[in-house]
Amino acid sequence: MRNMLSKLQIACDNAVFGCSAVVRLDNLMSHLSDCEHNPKRPVTCEQGCGLEMPKDELPNHNCIKHLRSVVQQQQTRIAELEKTSAEHKHQLAEQKRDIQLLKAYMRAIRSVNPNLQNLEETIEYNEILE
Repeated sequence: MRNMLSKLQIACDNAVFGCSAVVRLDNLMSHLSDCEHNPKRPVTCEQGCGLEMPKDELPNHNCIKHLRSVVQQQQTRIAELEKTSAEHKHQLAEQKRDIQLLKAYMRAIRSVNPNLQNLEETIEYNEILE
């Protein structure tokens, strides 16, 4: 029964949009994905923006509107990244201040107790490695 159905000749689902193809049932899905009359088949705008959209949306497409939307999204993303970058720079500056303060504390402790000099040398060596 399945073999008989797969050999059945059937008109393309896009016949109402102008497709005159008659294909075997088992080839129908393959044909539908490539059928040039399929209104939902993805096409690329050739007017300059290169947006991929369903074929039936192409007549109402406005490249300028689309590109403005893309630019707006990119500007928003750039602003977010700049804010994040500024926050990271601020955190880095705070961490550098903390390190300088810790170094000053270590020098003060070392001057009080010379036996801790090796600890400072080890810390400086680790900083160089980093």
